Amino acid sequence: MKLVYQIPRNSLVWLLFAYAFVVAALTEILPIPILAIASLCLIWRIQVYRGFWKFPTRYIKYCLVALTIIVLYASFGRLIGLEPMVSLLVSGFSFKLIEMHQRRDALTVIYLAYIIAATQLLFSQTMSSALLVLAETVIITTALIGLNQSEGYRYPFKSLSTAGRLLLQAIPLMILLFLVMPRLGALWSVPSPQYSAKTGVSDSMSPGDISQLANNGDLAFRVSFSGETPEHSQRYWRGLVFSRFDGRRWSQAQPFDYGKEKEWIHWTGEPRLSWEDQLRVRSTKIDYSIIMEPSQQPWLYAMEMPVSNDREVGLARNFRLVSRTPVTQRIQYQVTSYPDYQLEADSLPDWRYRYETRLPRSFNPKAIALAKKWYRESGSVQRYIQRLLSWYNREFIYTHNPPRLGKHTADEFLFTTKRGFCEHFASSFAIMMRAAGIPARVVAGYQGGEENPYQAYLLVHQYDAHAWTEVWLQGEGWRRVDPTAAVAPQRIERGIQNIIGRQEFLAESPLSLIRYQNIRWLNLLRLQLDRLDYLWHQNILEFDGDLQNAVLKRLLGKVEPLRLVIALTSITTAVLLMIAFNLARSGRSKTQPPSVKTYLRFCRKLGKLGFVRKPHESPTVFAERVSRARPDLRQPVTKITGLFESFCYAGQGDEQELYKTVARFRPARRKI
Repeated sequence: MKLVYQIPRNSLVWLLFAYAFVVAALTEILPIPILAIASLCLIWRIQVYRGFWKFPTRYIKYCLVALTIIVLYASFGRLIGLEPMVSLLVSGFSFKLIEMHQRRDALTVIYLAYIIAATQLLFSQTMSSALLVLAETVIITTALIGLNQSEGYRYPFKSLSTAGRLLLQAIPLMILLFLVMPRLGALWSVPSPQYSAKTGVSDSMSPGDISQLANNGDLAFRVSFSGETPEHSQRYWRGLVFSRFDGRRWSQAQPFDYGKEKEWIHWTGEPRLSWEDQLRVRSTKIDYSIIMEPSQQPWLYAMEMPVSNDREVGLARNFRLVSRTPVTQRIQYQVTSYPDYQLEADSLPDWRYRYETRLPRSFNPKAIALAKKWYRESGSVQRYIQRLLSWYNREFIYTHNPPRLGKHTADEFLFTTKRGFCEHFASSFAIMMRAAGIPARVVAGYQGGEENPYQAYLLVHQYDAHAWTEVWLQGEGWRRVDPTAAVAPQRIERGIQNIIGRQEFLAESPLSLIRYQNIRWLNLLRLQLDRLDYLWHQNILEFDGDLQNAVLKRLLGKVEPLRLVIALTSITTAVLLMIAFNLARSGRSKTQPPSVKTYLRFCRKLGKLGFVRKPHESPTVFAERVSRARPDLRQPVTKITGLFESFCYAGQGDEQELYKTVARFRPARRKI
């Protein structure tokens, strides 16, 4: 017997489809030139199959490899890192596709496809990502099944249904192993993404930065409270504190800005630092949990004033939360906030006072002069603050499309444009405070949040990004003052989406479902989908040892090795028996080809006339017997028999013609 090594057409088609599917799913990770090379390889392989192009020569392969290395260095600067290695793996996957000749080559490509599909979970573990990888697995398995079906081209979707059945049979065992396998820590370290796009609030702020996020509907984080949800106007999610100002841009204070205080961050479990005593809180507290989306940044968000017991979360010197490593994957952390607090209420050291009132020279002379004049006229800090807020309320307009500002940002905003977003108000207010000798700084984060009524948690989006001011008052310490609330109180009380026109809200993201909140059924669908993703994270991604013990105790009554072994053995045996029974039943009742079913329908029509085909009769003998008894049926009976035998035994003829001829065959009843 001669062995056949050629790749079946059915498998090749599914393999090309799987290749395109897997590579397309990594579009956000791969550089555009790598995607172009992968597309070229796909087109080349299709043209080879069609017979229009030849397989690439050795020199063409060398050129493609050299081009890939150049592209990787130009895109990432090096080959070390998660994204460069995945890009290199996809490139090798593409090159193997265009040099694929035999079945063993196809097997290599299929196994590579499984690996590349799994790499997507290194970048995202959402429910949609898991479903995408699941769909890719089905398509790749279909190609693998088709590789072992030489006649699969006749029924290409049979391979797909077989792959689906295999997956369904594996699901019970997968769930069982998920529930009972011990939750071990990571056995190896996977490098974090280094080149992914950074999203959300930046580590510095200048006029126009936060207003750009007003057109971004991406999710920033979710929040679930253990008690009642605070009012919309109280949801200030503090993330960054800007104390440095160069005349245009605000940036964070650095550790050396705090002089002798060498310890900049207090990590959970370490000894308490001296500067933490400067925070005094009362008994009122709010407990909640935050699920934060990847931002590629180390800072976290929380309400005022936060405390966290998570070991990977620390409290910075300016009393904001930070992570040990940049947030490259979705994380969850627990927080307790104390809204009734006093921070550095007693006094500020002289060097801190000078630092928090510092302004660069030769910037915003009009604003500085007006601040000094009004402060002298006001006579107290409180009256001065109220005068500024009243001015904002009377003469300024809140807009998410503010005009551009030049060198003197505060002067141009306060005396010329008078139109701005939250960062314009916060920055100008802090400048006016510092010009009057009052310590002030800008805080950036988010404000508000959308409630999901189906699961009782908040969704905070990028368009909720906000900036406000913290002012230091003698005897009270740092207090929040939000000048935006004086200009557009509805922004603070209801959210930006309720004050921007429906046509303008997320105008640059027309496909975002958030933009269509006025369409009830579409909004409900969006919230339900987000609820599923939330439950996926809570019950699957956060399924740790404690949750596993609770589930097993609820199912088994008591977690003991003997009970676990009995349960595992019983369920595994039951699943395997079901699979074996299904295989045995499908083996006994094999599905008949459509041509055979058509011929049997033809025989049933003759059976109604009294001509029953005997088990030992061949189609030709049966046709001759019918023709002798009914000469008027000789022509259609002979034609149908010939079509059937030609298609089934000679591999020729048209199956559709057989089907149509049998459908038109309606013999008249006649006494025999």
